[in-house]
Amino acid sequence: MTSRRVVSDTILVYKTVYKMVYREMPSKNYLVERDGRFSYFRRVPKFIKAFDKRRFIKVALNTDSRDVALTKARMMNAEIESYWKKLIEEKETHSATRFHQTIQFAKHLGFTYIPHNDLIQNKPIEELTERLSKIEKAAFDEKHVEALWGGVPVPEMHLSEVLDVFWGYTKNRIIKKDEREVRKWKNPRKKAMKNFIHVVGDKKVHHLVRDDAIVFRDWWIGRIEREDYVGATANKDFGHVEDILETVCENRKIDLDIPRMFKKIKLDKKDSRKRPPFATDHIVKTLLVAECLNELDVQERDFLFAMAETGARDKELLLLEEEHIVLDHVVPHISIVDSKTAYSTRKIPLVGYALDAFNANPKGFTRYFNKTDELSTSLNKFLRANKLFPTEMHSVYSLRHSFQDRILRVDAPDRVQAELMGHKFNRPAYGDGPTLEHKLEWLTKIQLKKI
Repeated sequence: MTSRRVVSDTILVYKTVYKMVYREMPSKNYLVERDGRFSYFRRVPKFIKAFDKRRFIKVALNTDSRDVALTKARMMNAEIESYWKKLIEEKETHSATRFHQTIQFAKHLGFTYIPHNDLIQNKPIEELTERLSKIEKAAFDEKHVEALWGGVPVPEMHLSEVLDVFWGYTKNRIIKKDEREVRKWKNPRKKAMKNFIHVVGDKKVHHLVRDDAIVFRDWWIGRIEREDYVGATANKDFGHVEDILETVCENRKIDLDIPRMFKKIKLDKKDSRKRPPFATDHIVKTLLVAECLNELDVQERDFLFAMAETGARDKELLLLEEEHIVLDHVVPHISIVDSKTAYSTRKIPLVGYALDAFNANPKGFTRYFNKTDELSTSLNKFLRANKLFPTEMHSVYSLRHSFQDRILRVDAPDRVQAELMGHKFNRPAYGDGPTLEHKLEWLTKIQLKKI
């Protein structure tokens, strides 16, 4: 066990180093709170703009305790102001290069670079003592203090910057490849990151959360269900993005558990198109409750209503125009026209929530016309963030699977089911098939909105 004397000496040396590197915290604490969690947030002052081009600095403090957050924010602010002071003194500008050089110098000294807050809060006192001893032997040289005491803040990085950093850390993987092979190796990784950014936005890397990976998976399942893709294609994207982020975070000391973020994300290659349906009670009592959807755009909300009662594919609903929405007929209905497959072209009677939705939008969902990715991503993010999905595997598209389950449970004839869902009817079809009145009869039996 470490003796009381060693602990006392360690604290004394720590105070000496802290005074040398950091100055006192000003009265402002630069603390912000969101959803019970605290972050350090500070706009970069005008006088430092010539040296640090960032508009503001925001760092998650990973705590819901105000007292702990205040302590962390004070230390964070001291680090940042010390860093700005050095930039001014050395006439340098903020860049990731200096941070990378500090990491390499720490490795040269036989240590792993650890940002100051993490070091003093998470590492055992024996390691602190060892690092301080090394600093003391170097006569408190500034470079040694920065490298061993975590004096250079981790630079912020957007997703759009990640690939360039990744190429630098993976030169060993392509050293024996020719130009064509290098291009073949890079292209799928470029595609994967492009897709990821398209879905989650050009976020700062340290702001990524597991929900971003889940939303990315939702987006891919939507493509699989709408287009000619298979689960293996999506899994390649997941693997590339995970590898890229893990490599960059590990080398740049960004505190994110990427493997946990992407845990159980991959799709079943044999049945990657399957989405769990919602229970009918969940749709009526939770998902479509008006109070839960108040923050949605009106057309987003009405789209959910339409999909729940018609079972149509999201893309089919977003391609509807005024001529396809027939409200003045004895059986109000929508006409879906899909040039890809003859059996997807069909008429669906409007009942319940769907009839309300199209009465409110007789020209279709004009704001999102042919913007399937944009709308589905937005809705999935909102519904997941507001805990309106029963599991991580559910998405907006689960409404279509719920519709299919409901029509099956009332024993609708196979041909009626196929024509409502837009599926191929696997037996010879004779005659004109079920009429609108006939389909309306079955839809009324599974109507969600009770009259």
